[in-house]
Amino acid sequence: MKVLEKKISVIIPVYNAEKYISETLDSIIKQSYKNREIILVENGSKDRSSDIIQEYEEKYQEIHMIKGVGKGPGSARNRGMEFASGEYIIFVDSDDYLPDTDIFDQYVHAAEQTDADIVVSNYARLWDGKLLSTVKTQSFALSGPLSEDFCFQGFFSVGTLSYVWGKLYRRSFLEKNQITFTDITYAEDKLFNMQCYVCEAKYIFLQEQGYVYRKNKESISWSYHPDSTANWFKIANTIKLWIQKNNKDMDMYGGLVQYTLFFASFFDGKMEYIKHKNSLWAVRKVLKRYGQEPLGRECFLELSKGKKLSELKQYLWRFIIKGFAEGMKHQWYMLLAGGIKLLIDMKVDERLSDTGFRE
Repeated sequence: MKVLEKKISVIIPVYNAEKYISETLDSIIKQSYKNREIILVENGSKDRSSDIIQEYEEKYQEIHMIKGVGKGPGSARNRGMEFASGEYIIFVDSDDYLPDTDIFDQYVHAAEQTDADIVVSNYARLWDGKLLSTVKTQSFALSGPLSEDFCFQGFFSVGTLSYVWGKLYRRSFLEKNQITFTDITYAEDKLFNMQCYVCEAKYIFLQEQGYVYRKNKESISWSYHPDSTANWFKIANTIKLWIQKNNKDMDMYGGLVQYTLFFASFFDGKMEYIKHKNSLWAVRKVLKRYGQEPLGRECFLELSKGKKLSELKQYLWRFIIKGFAEGMKHQWYMLLAGGIKLLIDMKVDERLSDTGFRE
């Protein structure tokens, strides 16, 4: 079968996207690779999103709008996958766009040449009108998928592997391993990709910048939810069970669980600090919740040993994680709260992000 005969199914969850959906669709329509279908899952928008999509649907045969169940982007993507008929799947968010008109062609060519399950491109972030480049995938891709550094950088410190956008997925791989999106409040794409990783997906990395992610303060990913801690523990428990279900070595894949709760506790602590106007007691309260949960205690005890941390290339992260885990093990919650305040005030957390300073 020729490369150009392989069909791509583009799946786009849509909710109140009237500001950006035209730019998103135009960037897909302009792709040089033409064997594709574009499935827009309309998820109960209150604006003109449906009307705009209908106009495109009438004009382009490849565009199809279906109704979602109104439970968030994860369930919408699942709905889209049910209708998808392509050998490959690409997920696009309704407020983002593709800057390279040849990226679909490059995705498929790379997948066909290497038999990859997931093809990953680099991306940029659009913050308040400024296009910022991000840390390139080479920073971890060269380490090899079974290395601790690949796992840590890919899913956490750099984070490129956490997102479902900016990638091409082989549909047969997802179906064979029964990988779908879990019904959780947010970060469902992170869990989805970690499940792919545990199932030993074969990755290929492109040097091209294939995606632009827009900072949209109205989106779910930019909202802090009161059930955040419960959501992260559900993710951590789910991936732990997924590792066991697939008979994988916990020593090899356990970092997915441990690093998830480390970053989640820091994130929730930071958001509580901001929400409660720089209150250290609010940070202490959320850290205590993480420290008292059985899985939390287990993870921080393991991280405090530093056994796998020595394999990380980023020395600063080794120091931060080891120190944080020691504090959680000994229940030094107020001391850790002060440390989080210091990191936030000095913007160290932004320096360590994939884009650096954002303002």
